[in-house]
Amino acid sequence: MKQFIRYVLSALLTLSLIILILVSIISSTILNEKYVLNKLEETNYYSNIYETVKSNFENYIYQSGLDAKVLDDIVSQEKVKEDTKSIISHIYNGLEEQIDAETIKQNLNANIENSLKNIKLSSTQKNAIETFVNTVTDEYTDTILHFGFEKDIYTVYHKTSKYVELAKKIMLVSIAVCLILLVLITLKRVYRIFNFAAISSVAAGTFLIIIKTMIDSKIHVGAISILNDAISLTLRDIATEILQNLISYGCILIAIGIVTIILANLIHNIKKYKKAYKKEQED
Repeated sequence: MKQFIRYVLSALLTLSLIILILVSIISSTILNEKYVLNKLEETNYYSNIYETVKSNFENYIYQSGLDAKVLDDIVSQEKVKEDTKSIISHIYNGLEEQIDAETIKQNLNANIENSLKNIKLSSTQKNAIETFVNTVTDEYTDTILHFGFEKDIYTVYHKTSKYVELAKKIMLVSIAVCLILLVLITLKRVYRIFNFAAISSVAAGTFLIIIKTMIDSKIHVGAISILNDAISLTLRDIATEILQNLISYGCILIAIGIVTIILANLIHNIKKYKKAYKKEQED
């Protein structure tokens, strides 16, 4: 009966370790605002999205009949960076995002006026230019925001964060309880406690590596493409790091488990040998 209970506790310990690692990875990556902002820096997101913004602007200039120079310096990479950070902060904090595109509109109007000075425009042409300016301004906002469901993202993020933190606490308590019960059941043979705990560690580590392998077989991370190249590049980098974390934690757990098994059994056998040798000497 005790042996069966040990195996059950070992299985629960394995499951708790797996869940704890998974929720910890999620908590420290996609649910962490600082991590996401750091990733945007590392993947040159601001520079890439700035180039995307300019490219999108150019798609409209040819239709307008205006000189391409009217698009010069209407928006800076620094503004793209500030607006992006503002959006990320608002998403993680559940605030209403506000993108100030008025300066872009003013700069574009100023450039158009300089380009068309001394040229008398008809009311139709003025309306066309106004439409062009509004279109470019809206294009900037759409490119920076990317999607229109930030509130839904925050709702999912907020609920997920609560469940993740709760799962962390439950798993830590579960691990502690399993270890305490293993100690109580196997009090006379301490090395077995380490063996069962070590086996759980190896099993958990192996399972994490299997998860990573299965994901690799189903999803080609390097081919992830969402919305535009800037976003896709960042998401690919985040996904790659998360998968690498699975391998890293898996290898660490396996290494800890193997070393623990070797040391526990080595110490046990040494003590057993010394005890036998002492008894032999006494006889």
